[in-house]
Amino acid sequence: MTKPVIRCFPFGGVGEFGKNMMVYALGDDALIVDCGMGFPEPGQHGINVVIPDISALDSLGLTIHGIVLTHGHEDHIGGLPFILPRLKLPVWGTPITLALVKNKMDETSYKPMLFPLPEDGTMTKVGPFDVEAIPVTHSIMDAVSVAIHTPLGAIIHTGDFKFDPSPIDGRMTELHRFSRLGDQGVALLCSDSTNATRSGSSPSEVSVGAPLKQAISQCTGKVIVSTFSSNMFRIQQIIDAAIANGRKIAFAGRSLEKNVEISKLMGRLHLPDAQVVNVKQTEHIPDKELLIIATGSQGEWRAALSRIAQDQFPKLRLGVGDLVIFSSSSIPGNERVIAGLFNHIYRRGARVLHAGQAHLHVSGHAQGHELKTMIQLTRPKYMYPVHGEYRNLVEHQYLAIATNVPFVNTIIAENGQSVVVTEESITHGDKFHAGAVFVDDSGRDEVDYAVLKDRRALAEEGMITVIVLIDQNEGHVIGEPELLTRGVLRSEISEDTFEEASAELRVYLDGLSQETMADVAAASEEVRLWVRRWCKRRLGRKPMVVTTILEV
Repeated sequence: MTKPVIRCFPFGGVGEFGKNMMVYALGDDALIVDCGMGFPEPGQHGINVVIPDISALDSLGLTIHGIVLTHGHEDHIGGLPFILPRLKLPVWGTPITLALVKNKMDETSYKPMLFPLPEDGTMTKVGPFDVEAIPVTHSIMDAVSVAIHTPLGAIIHTGDFKFDPSPIDGRMTELHRFSRLGDQGVALLCSDSTNATRSGSSPSEVSVGAPLKQAISQCTGKVIVSTFSSNMFRIQQIIDAAIANGRKIAFAGRSLEKNVEISKLMGRLHLPDAQVVNVKQTEHIPDKELLIIATGSQGEWRAALSRIAQDQFPKLRLGVGDLVIFSSSSIPGNERVIAGLFNHIYRRGARVLHAGQAHLHVSGHAQGHELKTMIQLTRPKYMYPVHGEYRNLVEHQYLAIATNVPFVNTIIAENGQSVVVTEESITHGDKFHAGAVFVDDSGRDEVDYAVLKDRRALAEEGMITVIVLIDQNEGHVIGEPELLTRGVLRSEISEDTFEEASAELRVYLDGLSQETMADVAAASEEVRLWVRRWCKRRLGRKPMVVTTILEV
């Protein structure tokens, strides 16, 4: 009889933050846990969304039976509108998660097959797999860890979690369920590494409420609070603080308005209709009686807060006495953009209060003590850190070792490196392609690496357009080639430099055969290569070169 083998294929979220997607296989049967998106990095010009590249799925020889979601954050469900229409798989999730997925999929033509994922210990059949959802606390409602039962023992995929002792909705992380799985035997723990570099425990979400209320009470003008649009626990506390201070509430930002609407309809957000005003109809409300919750805490230039900070939001202006509260953390890499947003706010006469000045934000991710507690509860045979950059994975590995997991029973494997688990060992398996697919601002069009490379060249090196006239009958150049530049000139380079280039190019082209010059494609490539070499030699840069050959 063949011994059971578990294989893990990380398509995203391991060795990076964002676009989380893991494939678990037992034999040739498999399921997917999460299907998220990431955000563009500097230099990825015009890119709006980054999603996992699933092209390798076809070559793995797997029968995939469905997608199981841990929670509704974009980095766990944001890839579905792009990937689900290709895979056409059923999707399981908890109520808020499915509501958010349905809202996203309604913007596409694909109608998804959505199924509830019970949290009461009932097993859910996903193909041949028995899947169990375990409630955990996080910065979004209805988050769960997923236990996949196999002959080797359970695979526990924690998703994002923390151990909040006093959650806003009273829905606790069910520690006894993890302990019971540990008693039954956990083959593999794949655990969130986001805060593995932080010691101690993450403070409770409820601890933010009092500082928010105090900050709002001290403001004599209008208050704008920005936070992550999916964090309904935080938004509920902001609402409660506004009501306690006698302020009406307005929402600015499409994603925020939609998430609030969904949560209200499901009875998960408590907001009296009498307290709500339309953000575009606030001019008649005294500043001291108004609080606006806005998207854009990361400085996104199209988000509501950025438009408000630059006087571009209809009928809403910041002024002296106003306060902008950032009830959020800065995503690594966004610091400069957020600092620029602060400056715009101060130029309007308003002030900023952020989490570095007061207790206005807590993380939704487990820190060192909580991560060790998860390992102690589940007592896994093998430990595989996921969700985080390389440093986070390694620090999590050492937390496991400090919690009596043998080093040889831990593994570090980033995107594109499969993991093989047997009764005897955990090892690296075959590598596979697990890149990224870039999606343009314009909609759902994918952008390949060549296009992205061109955009980067345009942004960093500029562009030269070369126009050459060729006599159609005799195959020689007429007049001097014309070089038009965009973003190439520097202060020390004069127009005469490019006039010299034009003359030199004319000499070069005159030396080519009539046969070459009669072939428009060949002549165009000769021009392009010559100009590229000239720019590299004379200017020390390699701009994009566009050639136009006109036959007259």
